[in-house]
Amino acid sequence: MQDMTGHDDAGTGDPAGSPATPPAASPVAPPESARRRRTRERLLDAAYEVFAEQGVHAATVEQVCERAGFTRGAFYSNFSTKEELFFALMEREHELRLSSLDEQVDALRPQLEAAVQPLDEPTIGALVLALMRGPFDNRQWCLVTGEFALLAMRDPSVSTEFLAYRDRFRSSLVPIVHRALDRAGREFVLETQQALQMITAVYEDALRSAVLAGQDAVDEELSGTLARAVLVLTRPTDA
Repeated sequence: MQDMTGHDDAGTGDPAGSPATPPAASPVAPPESARRRRTRERLLDAAYEVFAEQGVHAATVEQVCERAGFTRGAFYSNFSTKEELFFALMEREHELRLSSLDEQVDALRPQLEAAVQPLDEPTIGALVLALMRGPFDNRQWCLVTGEFALLAMRDPSVSTEFLAYRDRFRSSLVPIVHRALDRAGREFVLETQQALQMITAVYEDALRSAVLAGQDAVDEELSGTLARAVLVLTRPTDA
């Protein structure tokens, strides 16, 4: 029998005749709050300073919390251990430096493309110096990366993570460096990873020497060292 609307009475209120209830949505983790992000960044900033001053082994969670102005509870709601904090710090700093280098390559495009070929050492040195400039404390960075290497050499459980970080960083450098070389009309004479390994080794050694000499910023001496390495490891693309 049908009611006035034309629907069967038997269907009214019958669960079997109702549309199937959609399954409950899977719980989704709430996005990280702005406050939590600020807390995390302040802890990372504090850790950067404390690790550079004290070393990773000597530095304590309490010192990091005191420098950041937080309690231990705030620390442990963001990081499980001091080592986890250290890895997060290295990840952040590597990303910041890659982003800065990427932006510098784009900003220097006119100079790179307009450079007279073949490039000489002073020209490459000036370009390298411009590429290496950034809002970074090179002395602090040198100390913290040294701590990372020491930690990896002392603790086999860290060495695998250290090597993975290093390889990821170098792999991320490849497209940026290729773009810079392409715009400068040059190419590596070796396989890219081999050439980058040599250039980063030269850079790290020159940076340590500059820091030991009291030169906090990447200066002309450092750029000259890198320029010579670039000249040896690259050639004009039309060669």
